[in-house]
Amino acid sequence: MIDRYQLTKDILALADSTPLSKVDIAPIIEKYSVDLELEQQRSLRVTIMAILRELRENKEIDFYDGNFMITASQGGVFFGNGGMIRSTHKRQTEIEKNNVMASPKVVSGPKKIQLSTRRNILDGFLITRVSWNGNLDQPSFLSRLYDLASLPSFDTRYKTAGEDIHKHTVMNDDWPEEWIFTDERFNLLHAGDKEFLDFLCMTLHPTVRQNNEELTTLLEIYTNNLKRDGFTLDKTGEIAGRPIFSPVELSAVKPITTTTTTTTTTTTIRPEIRKALVIGCSLYQHANPLVNPLNDANGMEAILKTLGFEVTKKIDPTQKELKIIIDDFGNELKGSDVGLFYFAGHGVQVKGLNYLIPVDANLTTEKLVEYDCVEAARILAHMEDARTSVNLMILDACRNNPFERSWGRGIGLRGLATMNAPKGSLIAYSTAPGNTASDGSGNNGLYTEALLNHINGKGSQVYTMFQKVRLEVMEKSKEEQIPWESTSLTADFYFNR
Repeated sequence: MIDRYQLTKDILALADSTPLSKVDIAPIIEKYSVDLELEQQRSLRVTIMAILRELRENKEIDFYDGNFMITASQGGVFFGNGGMIRSTHKRQTEIEKNNVMASPKVVSGPKKIQLSTRRNILDGFLITRVSWNGNLDQPSFLSRLYDLASLPSFDTRYKTAGEDIHKHTVMNDDWPEEWIFTDERFNLLHAGDKEFLDFLCMTLHPTVRQNNEELTTLLEIYTNNLKRDGFTLDKTGEIAGRPIFSPVELSAVKPITTTTTTTTTTTTIRPEIRKALVIGCSLYQHANPLVNPLNDANGMEAILKTLGFEVTKKIDPTQKELKIIIDDFGNELKGSDVGLFYFAGHGVQVKGLNYLIPVDANLTTEKLVEYDCVEAARILAHMEDARTSVNLMILDACRNNPFERSWGRGIGLRGLATMNAPKGSLIAYSTAPGNTASDGSGNNGLYTEALLNHINGKGSQVYTMFQKVRLEVMEKSKEEQIPWESTSLTADFYFNR
């Protein structure tokens, strides 16, 4: 398992004298890649880039061990070594001022496309494993948009960006796929809208992309996310019968006019507002940790973003934190069209009620459940109050109760109880009521693994999607685990229409 804490310290040690955008991650990758398999090495690179991105954007990262701290306190990112606390943001500003480069930089234009939208699209590349550069090597792709000979190298051995990028992406292949989004020379997470959209259109260009399945996948990810900020990509031409796409700015609402012989009617359609709360509980303080909920929650967060959801995620919440984030999510749901709650971790039923077990619960007796846990109905009440058209609750929380032995309970009360789904809701359980689910032997729990495989299926109605999940889980578990749904949906719903 990657030690993110130590990894962050090593990155900050390099950043103390070098701009974050210039940090050479090759030595760190080499250090941490020992004995890692290929997939684990990929995960390492993704983690490194995520840390760099968080530091660059002053996101909150909390660690403290007596002589080292990083926190977003008072809007700045701080860290300390040897007991001395300093602002990395101020420090980086000083470093970058001293490293002003005479070579031309990419100029940012106006920005309407939100950072969250850009991140969702980045996550789409990572989840689908479709490369942004398609059939071309990365320098060849970028040379179609930028003059790489006039951009600086961040590797002191070379003079130009072209040489630098060729070395690290073609010859060594030691940069992660998503480096282009955070590299200061291109800075796609913060570049002007035109630059960002031109980049996306180039990823679809016939010279770059000849695989129709990849083309369809990327186009869906782009349009699902861009429409929230008033943009789409339309076909504007062809080369040898293959489409060329260009960006189109939409109005806030798109009028649709229908005409009859006697009247003209105008209606408006706005993008569907989708919001999700994703919870993963792995590191239980008074029970053995679960291996997969962290990966399950991260996987769900990433794929839901590609499907147009605004996602709030919390890992390893205490009871107090879980209650607060559920209540906050309930307030944010108001005015939305679709609400989704996902929980991976331990859950238990007591007297016919289902409870989600937070990481600080110490359930020495069954009576403590209502005091140390959070009733699942709490989120359903918020969803009902928000009056969203579609509400989805997904509970991968039917694993064995780690406190059961001390309660002296019978096997008949294992797993979760059936809940009545309020109007417009669907509740999905990882296994049938009264049974327990497998935490899985891979990177994800058995149920969530199947969910991730099918949730973005094109044109798959929600009932059909969960049916596919059920069949996969039954097959892999030899029918020992049978996922279950309870529903009162009043409208059709597609994750990916």
